[in-house]
Amino acid sequence: MIDNNWLSSLKKFDRERFNSFQHLSVEKRKKISAIYFFNLELANIAWNVTEPELRYLKLRWWEEFVKSINTESSFKTNEYLSILSNLVSEKVLSKNDLLRLINAREFDCSNKPFDSLDQQMEYLRDTSQNLLFMGLSCLQEFSDKSLRKNLSEYFGLSLGLARFILAAGSLRKNKCYSFFLPSRIDHDAFFQSRINDNIKERVRYDIDFIFHLIEKGDKELKCSQLRKKSFLILNTVKLLIPSLKVIKNKPELIFRDNHKIRFKTKFIGKLKELIT
Repeated sequence: MIDNNWLSSLKKFDRERFNSFQHLSVEKRKKISAIYFFNLELANIAWNVTEPELRYLKLRWWEEFVKSINTESSFKTNEYLSILSNLVSEKVLSKNDLLRLINAREFDCSNKPFDSLDQQMEYLRDTSQNLLFMGLSCLQEFSDKSLRKNLSEYFGLSLGLARFILAAGSLRKNKCYSFFLPSRIDHDAFFQSRINDNIKERVRYDIDFIFHLIEKGDKELKCSQLRKKSFLILNTVKLLIPSLKVIKNKPELIFRDNHKIRFKTKFIGKLKELIT
């Protein structure tokens, strides 16, 4: 059985991904849970450690762990790290993909804004898209590498961007940046909970891009012979569509103080009125 502590943490702090693989067998859930919890450990460094130097040291520790997999220092006594080690040994996972994830988290530790839209998208590819690709690698239904690559781009990239938008208020409160803003004035407005035309345009552009990715992913799924249950791990982002539609109509909602899950609950009674 999976250790209750780390599985509970994954359920609490990464609920969308956690819910996406509940239909899988226990063995498959263990494998994907280990990957997603590894990501959670990395993501939490910027939130739980205040000194930038210590943040980078923690990332370097994880980097050394990944590089040492298959040696005596692979920490076999820890269940989820042992699962990761086995997945690498079995060549289900690539060390390079795990290292990509670690290196991308250096941006979280810097607390600096994205320099460009391209940098933002590269970050999402190395985190959310990369995560979904690794998760799909654990499932026989997605043995075709090109299929995994396309589906992880359409659904992984859209999920990462959606979570950026829905968590903008929480990220701003923690002095983190959630999406690329074209000027310093926009950055200042973002941190002062003000919204201008550039920020509205950025939010709406990103939401339209998310919908475009999902549409392309749906077309890809129609051309494949996958069972409907297999779609659940891909369609996580679709649970966020109602909230994204609300925010597209009213972008100032990105500055709410509550967590994105609370936001969804709070506004659930208004969603139908605003969307239909």
